[in-house]
Amino acid sequence: MWNVLLYDLNDNLIMDISRFVEIDLDLKLNENSTLRFDVDLMQFEKLCESVGANPRNIIYPARTEIKVARNNNLLFGGIIAEANTSFGESGAKITVTADSYLQYFEKRLLSKLYTNTDRSQIAWNAIQTVQAQPNGNLGITQGTLATVYKSDLTADLRDVKSIIKLYTYAKPTTYDFEITPDKVFNTYLHLGSYRPEYPLIYPQNIVSVNVPRSADTLYNRIYGIGSGIGEERLQTVKNNATSQLAYRLRENKQTFNSVSEMTTLEHNTEGYLNEHYGVLVTPEVTVTSDAIDLDVVRVGDTLPVKIDGSTFNDDVNGDFRIYGMKIKVDQNGFETITLDFYKPDAGGDIDE
Repeated sequence: MWNVLLYDLNDNLIMDISRFVEIDLDLKLNENSTLRFDVDLMQFEKLCESVGANPRNIIYPARTEIKVARNNNLLFGGIIAEANTSFGESGAKITVTADSYLQYFEKRLLSKLYTNTDRSQIAWNAIQTVQAQPNGNLGITQGTLATVYKSDLTADLRDVKSIIKLYTYAKPTTYDFEITPDKVFNTYLHLGSYRPEYPLIYPQNIVSVNVPRSADTLYNRIYGIGSGIGEERLQTVKNNATSQLAYRLRENKQTFNSVSEMTTLEHNTEGYLNEHYGVLVTPEVTVTSDAIDLDVVRVGDTLPVKIDGSTFNDDVNGDFRIYGMKIKVDQNGFETITLDFYKPDAGGDIDE
């Protein structure tokens, strides 16, 4: 059973709209997750009238929070970003889009210097610092923080979301993170588990599978640019010789304006290189809830994937980590799940 619940910014429940919506949920690892649904305008206005509420006090961008649960397990929590009304021959509706709580911190800016501080502590302190400002507390609390790696960071009006995400790929020790639907910030050396009990095999239990192969993000020499101007500017270069031999030289420049220490710049540059030196093979698999248990499987988990009978695609046969999970639920409760696997810059990797 699915529940869609609306809250005010003080976490007070204001309405249950579960019976009115079809769910389109896009969950992602180490990135903003989104929820989208349509509400029949006439039905919604009648519901609000029955409880004596102004409809715009129930659904409104930046003022309404929303949580989605399946069998009482919270899968999504966030803030409504858009509520667009449209009128047409088939009637009128409100199309609602909500972002997970992480996205809020893209609009919170921080100026602060961190020296020799664990990356988990930098991320949490950034959240804590901006929440301490007047009218700035979203209610995010500290959960479990992994011990990761000590780094330096100079934040000059830098958005806090980018600070949190920075360490999902910055070598030598990366982390995964989450802000849970009940507003707890956690970091992990590796989020998720290996789930061999849920093998996905085409054509047995996979409805459809797409296997793009792209060199668009293939780079094997990275120039890392740190802080400073002119001769004082920090700069380094990292190469992957094996990739250069296989694909010829492909270069890119990455700017890390807040990095003022050469060691940190080298780690960040190497981390970016390590995510981009190969041709991406990123299968996208669509299944139903008969293939996986949505009460168990989460983003970050690793599943066996196999395509039978195709020598061109036998490089897909192996264990892949879930980067994204798109879930669509119709009003009859039928669930369709599309799984996106390894993506660059997201802290995930193919398990080998």
